[in-house]
Amino acid sequence: MRKAWLWGVAGVMAGCMAVAQAADSGDAQMAKQCPGLAAWIQAKKAEVAAQRKAKPPTRPIQPALRAGLLKMSDADQKARNAVVADGGKHVASIKAMLAVDARNLPRIKRIDAKQGFPTRAQVGSDGVEAAWLLVQHADSDPAFQAHVLAELRPRLHGGGISAQDFALLTDRVLVAQHKPQRYGTQFKVVEGRMQADPTEDPANVDKRRLAIGLPPMADYECALRVYYHLPAKH
Repeated sequence: MRKAWLWGVAGVMAGCMAVAQAADSGDAQMAKQCPGLAAWIQAKKAEVAAQRKAKPPTRPIQPALRAGLLKMSDADQKARNAVVADGGKHVASIKAMLAVDARNLPRIKRIDAKQGFPTRAQVGSDGVEAAWLLVQHADSDPAFQAHVLAELRPRLHGGGISAQDFALLTDRVLVAQHKPQRYGTQFKVVEGRMQADPTEDPANVDKRRLAIGLPPMADYECALRVYYHLPAKH
């Protein structure tokens, strides 16, 4: 069963991958089984704290838009949490998740069409993360995902979008286009085990991940495996 659509289920943490928040929220098993990831999370938390201290958040100029984005992303996460909780075995929870995605997609598309992808000044860092999450899960419209990716590229350095989020959306778009992913962020389940989608130049994928602040592939795979209660690779 394909599980790429489950990515992001644990929530959003500014500047970090969703799986980092899963571990940070008290998942002792993940910290125990994936010590490399635990160390990465602590370093990332310190980095985010330093960034916030150096540049404290300001009041968003579009608070109503921010609230709407947070409400949609909360529904997204609750739906995915339900799917993970039942192991993806119940059709009803999967249908409910897809229904949430179907409701969110035209809303985020209208926002983007009206004013472009929201900025940090408009909706705050958490609002930008929420908007990104909605696009990341807009798998029924890969053309829209590719459009937003192009929008975000000029904003990658100092423009309110994290390199990690940009990498995740980049891989999502590439996989949808039946091309090798670049950063190894997209996985599927094959015979009960996590397996990365085809990745370009896999021998150097960890170098590319390091350059944008992602943990090594082994730690990333470990986190996914533990979170989705799957056995280790042999």
